[in-house]
Amino acid sequence: MLIKTQLEEFRSYLEDTSNLKGCAATLYIPQTKEEIFSIVEECTRKNIPYTVSSGHTGTTGGCVPLQGAIISTESFKKIIDIDKNRKTATVESGVTLDDLEKETKKFDLTLRARPTESLAFTGGVISTAASGVRGFGYGSIRKYVIALEVVLPTGEILNIRRGEVFSKERDFDFEHKGKHFKFSMPSYTMPSVKSQAGYFSTDFMDLIDVFIGSEGTLGIIVSAQILLQEIPFKTFDGLVFFKRDEDALAFAAKIKELQLKHLLHAASLEFFDVFSLELLKPEYSFIPAGAVAAVYFEQEAENARFFQLFLEQWASLIEKSGALVDASILADTPSTREKIFEFRHRLPQRINEFLRSTGQLKAATDIAVPHAAFRRMYDFYRETAQNSKLAYVNFGHI
Repeated sequence: MLIKTQLEEFRSYLEDTSNLKGCAATLYIPQTKEEIFSIVEECTRKNIPYTVSSGHTGTTGGCVPLQGAIISTESFKKIIDIDKNRKTATVESGVTLDDLEKETKKFDLTLRARPTESLAFTGGVISTAASGVRGFGYGSIRKYVIALEVVLPTGEILNIRRGEVFSKERDFDFEHKGKHFKFSMPSYTMPSVKSQAGYFSTDFMDLIDVFIGSEGTLGIIVSAQILLQEIPFKTFDGLVFFKRDEDALAFAAKIKELQLKHLLHAASLEFFDVFSLELLKPEYSFIPAGAVAAVYFEQEAENARFFQLFLEQWASLIEKSGALVDASILADTPSTREKIFEFRHRLPQRINEFLRSTGQLKAATDIAVPHAAFRRMYDFYRETAQNSKLAYVNFGHI
């Protein structure tokens, strides 16, 4: 185990990409789950607050400590098993999504639901119930986690497999390795749309879902088993530019409508407003001068026939949308796809660079409302931002 007590040795652990700065007295870098057990036991006994630290790719301060100790999972990098027949990967919590993808590709498998940030740790992704760019087609990582190994604040190591322990309404009452557990989940009603606010809580819920999205507050994930999928036959991406904000929003609404009717099966759908494009223009000369908004999408196809059908379907939708057709991009080769994906990924980096250069914190919100209420909420956000006289961007999962 590595223990660092000098601030200069672990200053980088006191912030994430939100530019929020924290403080702590000690950094622990355990090498085994038994060492995590001993750290947690000692902190609990001495009443020392501790913060779990993963890949530092978050944007909301989740890994930033405000006092006490930091427990880093960076040494837990082992890919324990890839089962091609069952399409599962068993990994330690410090394995990055990028390393997982490189290994699963050897078996013609992938985590199609992988969140946006490839350097994120698996444990951090599960702890935040992340979804990312592909959330439009696949939802959050929650649906693909089938087993967890968790060190509880009391020191016990809990092994949980999906489908084995359920609550009775909101009450859990079960035995694990000779120990009795009994507790109740919050009684609030979960929103019908995507929500990461608070603990996941429903009637007759699976025990594993208590820990997914709990941000390390209920236990430290040391390993997980995740459901994989076969690599699709082919994928293409689109970056569609618009000279009117209204047309871009209407195009996105049309795509969502088709998706809800199961007439389209896109993996990703993203929006960029005019200020997003202004931030990116210095680096991307292909952004047309008249563009005030853009929509990015990703489409997978299981065979050559579906690939051609989807390509024709998207081309028709784009032509009818009022888009800047000649300036828009359909990318179906690895190099052009990488170029378009990098374009989308570069924006949050540019925002963070701006914040660091000006010494500002990021005030960010991630909205989720029923489909019918989206436009009203979008207009409210835009008008509020304009009236505030602050620099702002509206972008992301639409």
